[in-house]
Amino acid sequence: MKFTHLFSAGAIALSAGICLAANGPILEDLGNVLQPAEAPAAPPPPQTFLDGWTGSVEAGLNGSTGNSEVLNARAAVTGERKTDLMITKASATYVRAQESGVTTKNRFELAARNDWIFEKGSPWRYFITGTYEYDDFQDWQHRVTLGNGIGYAFIDNDTTLLVGRAGIGVRRDFGGTNDDWTPEGIFGADFSHKLTERQKITASIDYYPSLEDFTNDYRIVTRAAWEVLVDPEIKMSLKVGAEHRYDNTPGPNTKRNDLDYFALLVWSF
Repeated sequence: MKFTHLFSAGAIALSAGICLAANGPILEDLGNVLQPAEAPAAPPPPQTFLDGWTGSVEAGLNGSTGNSEVLNARAAVTGERKTDLMITKASATYVRAQESGVTTKNRFELAARNDWIFEKGSPWRYFITGTYEYDDFQDWQHRVTLGNGIGYAFIDNDTTLLVGRAGIGVRRDFGGTNDDWTPEGIFGADFSHKLTERQKITASIDYYPSLEDFTNDYRIVTRAAWEVLVDPEIKMSLKVGAEHRYDNTPGPNTKRNDLDYFALLVWSF
């Protein structure tokens, strides 16, 4: 039998035509010459825009019967795609509530945002965002919002993410007292923090002041949630949170504040 003596980081390896590692690089015995073994290949980047997506399906339902019948339902689908130079996020959310057979909330929202990173590892990015909203209980029935601007990642690591952004956009309400396009500013931030291997918190704020009346015509949307992984095998989580939408000029017979709070089951894919 042939023995090869290898000294690496103070360790001795004996080889008989096989691969050994001793506190140092993995080596292969190729005949009488020891050579470094090739490192495992990194996974290839997504080849098309349809590759590399992750996401979740969320659903929640609660109600009561007796002197009054109350039924609240919320469902959402989210998707995210990340590469070294681009981050794409999209979501669709539907909320409906009934009390004694009368609908008290009927709302649908479709949102998307794409960030182009200036270069690999850079905190700077350029973003484009778009939102469509349908709501039976607003002065308007349909709302379209478009915008673009610059973002900056103040913190971006395996545990915490904090991204701020600023830009300009336009908004148009359909079916309300004002059907014109309204130019808006965009100021916002996204925050997420991993508390443990199973828990994380997320929060976001978006401030949209009208460029025609900066102090009196503005909207603010805030969201916060806590999520805990319940079953890793089927990737099921419990999500508890709230969403607050404030409009300083909501229109006649409409409140300025809308607050949704929820508890959902989330299935990730």
